[in-house]
Amino acid sequence: MSITIETAASPGERGPAIVDLTDPESFAVDVPHAAFAAIRERPGLYWQPTTLGVANGGFWAVARFADIVAVERDPTTFSSSQGGAYPMTNQNPRSAEARTHLMMSDPPQHSRLRRAAAKGFSPRVVANFEPWVREIVREVLDCVEGKQEFDYVIEFARTIPGLVLARVLGIPDENRDALVSWAINVFDVMEPTEGLAEGQGMSEVVHAENFKMADFALRLQAAKRARPADDMFTQLGACVDNGELSQEEFLNWVLLMMAAGFETTHTAIGQSMRMYLENPEIAIATDRAIGDGLIDRVVDEYLRLITPPMQMARTATRDVAFAGEHVREGDVMVMYFIAGNRDPAVFSEPDRFNPWRTETETLAFGSGVHRCIGAHLAKLEVRILWEELRARRVMLRLKGQPRRGRSIFINQLKALPVRRV
Repeated sequence: MSITIETAASPGERGPAIVDLTDPESFAVDVPHAAFAAIRERPGLYWQPTTLGVANGGFWAVARFADIVAVERDPTTFSSSQGGAYPMTNQNPRSAEARTHLMMSDPPQHSRLRRAAAKGFSPRVVANFEPWVREIVREVLDCVEGKQEFDYVIEFARTIPGLVLARVLGIPDENRDALVSWAINVFDVMEPTEGLAEGQGMSEVVHAENFKMADFALRLQAAKRARPADDMFTQLGACVDNGELSQEEFLNWVLLMMAAGFETTHTAIGQSMRMYLENPEIAIATDRAIGDGLIDRVVDEYLRLITPPMQMARTATRDVAFAGEHVREGDVMVMYFIAGNRDPAVFSEPDRFNPWRTETETLAFGSGVHRCIGAHLAKLEVRILWEELRARRVMLRLKGQPRRGRSIFINQLKALPVRRV
């Protein structure tokens, strides 16, 4: 059962009710946008009391666009070394994981780790992916051609990023379903947050799930060393062989790409179609903007409103005054990208789908040094899918109730039953 917490703007003055941001039920029906709007309107930051994944009895919810950017621009004060996303926080900053994982590193360590794969995801390189990504999308459309009713999440949102990611990484076709199932499980195991010890987060269950794929990753690394190919497993494996990456860094890199590379696009594909089918105004604007040649703006606007990873986290390394608050060393700062992407200080009519808007810089993939390395590829997949759906005149209607996840991290959609019209 979701609960609300009354907070005071000043001693003796009670503020608006805000849902418990640590309770999965608060996100089960929809993203609590009203709560985030109330948080943005308050002076300073919002303190969320909790013992989940924190050392100081709660965390600061950072919901304004400018405040989020300011946190991400200062990795010296706000570090990733104790966990890069909530509730995988309050980890040991001196652990082997912190030393070797991109999500738990700060510059200059982060810069070195990122360089190993960044060249494989640059806009110029990703542009070369377009022909075979389009081929994959067309093959998926062929497979549903004779189906009058189906689950859009299964047929499109899972299948397309699974096939694309397998191609990018060099994972054999026969292992693609295992990759998808594992990637989904990584985020599913974070949903239940009950019964944890004080201060404990979800990092242990995530690490345990990761190791289920570690043996596969190591065997594939050996196979690529014996028979190199034009893929990311081969490229990153070569970085180990030439000393750019350690073996632990390699393993963390490929596991991160297998999970995050799937889930962001999986969520974007499913949620964008849900919005299109549920809201006639969005459907009309989408069709008109694509007809006007603004497909990239359409994709960006869907991503702004969806924001697949709803938040990321940092931990203060020292006492500091920030946004009118006294932030203590060890305080967790949860940056709600999904709230910043609807900040009226940045976006006019922020809750409205508007591909013609002039404010195009969003937090859908974060900002600063940790901005998602696969952003260009994710956008490419979503763009090509919408182009091909339009080219084939695929018309869909809802056949049942969409089913959300219960995640406080990912804006998940688990089922979208549809029928052809």
